[in-house]
Amino acid sequence: MKSFIVLLLIIGGGYYWYTHGLSTVIAKANLNPKEFVQAGKSAKADLPAIAGLPEIAPERSSGLKMSAQNMNLVETTVFNTYDSNVCYAYTEMIYASGSANAPKVINKYLSTFTLPEEKNKILPLITKYKDKQSLRILEDFMKRGVFSRKMLLKKISEYHTEESKDVVKRTAENNLSPIKEEAKEMLNELMNWDKVPTGDRVPAARRVAGLMNNPNANQGDI
Repeated sequence: MKSFIVLLLIIGGGYYWYTHGLSTVIAKANLNPKEFVQAGKSAKADLPAIAGLPEIAPERSSGLKMSAQNMNLVETTVFNTYDSNVCYAYTEMIYASGSANAPKVINKYLSTFTLPEEKNKILPLITKYKDKQSLRILEDFMKRGVFSRKMLLKKISEYHTEESKDVVKRTAENNLSPIKEEAKEMLNELMNWDKVPTGDRVPAARRVAGLMNNPNANQGDI
């Protein structure tokens, strides 16, 4: 049965899935779903296309599509192992596949594994791709203070798109945001980015990074 599951997942996710933790998940988690929906395009295919950033980056466009019931079964089984490596491998696969369930799975991982060395695996994964889903995840992290807000603001500004500029603007206009002033400064530079000679560009993000005492700290207002 496990060999059959491996075959289906490799068909659905391709080489990326196999080389980035699939074998670990299958070997360590006692997966035993009775039936999988045929592999196909990821859930992102059902999302509307919007100008600007893609909803899902092209690199994340292929994956495994399962029924909600089977997805919940696999997810529950994986997280019941309480093995951070197994659960991270699963989270990475779901995110890299472009699944619409990626934000939910990422939040489940973060709520299950709270040690810094476990949580800090997530941010490099999210910032690996530039698309609207990833940007929404980063903005949600910033609102909730999941990671350093200043660090997240810096990561968002590095997109250099209208969508990321809008996130910085919302933060700058939010009187309750502890990083309102930093966002205002960054917004000013982002608004004038195209007017500044390339060689003279020193984004506010760099100065924000210098203000952070510890980029890896889980202090939400830093």
